[in-house]
Amino acid sequence: MKEYRVVIKPTAENDIERRYSQIAEEAPENALSWYLDIISALETLDTLAERCPIAPEDIDFKTGFRHLIIGNYRVLYAIRDDIVEVLHVRHVRHDRTL
Repeated sequence: MKEYRVVIKPTAENDIERRYSQIAEEAPENALSWYLDIISALETLDTLAERCPIAPEDIDFKTGFRHLIIGNYRVLYAIRDDIVEVLHVRHVRHDRTL
């Protein structure tokens, strides 16, 4: 089984920080649980990155962007050789633009 190094890009870090803060304002106890769920799911991309389908956003770019669904959130990422670049973490209701 191929192994990848998972790199969380600044855009995804900002998405995670912003959403964590929003959740923490309403329910601090849920914010930590949400964060740990996201990080745990991202860690699975180190060996299972190719299991997820091509993201709808890729129709415009044709570069192989994939998405991982975590509850009501989508993780957009790209596989580049032995690196998984996590690009965005978005709520499923958000616009599907990069």
